[in-house]
Amino acid sequence: MSNHGGSYMLNAVLELLEENDIFKMIGKAKTLELIKGIIKISHREDCNTGEILEDIGERLGICYYCLNYAENLEYGLCPECQ
Repeated sequence: MSNHGGSYMLNAVLELLEENDIFKMIGKAKTLELIKGIIKISHREDCNTGEILEDIGERLGICYYCLNYAENLEYGLCPECQ
């Protein structure tokens, strides 16, 4: 059973960071490092990576499965993870 509430709360936090241009300020490398750190913490709380990165993952170009930058994400997945 997944912690859906926690997953969507983290999604809302990421969207707030995006709205405040935090990802632009820290750049792509630090953004990916931050996202991976949040996902690592979230797994201890049984959260769902797909829910955390829903919509925002595609806007940032981050695959929710492999957690790497990729172009042409489809349903949040890069071509290699589809």
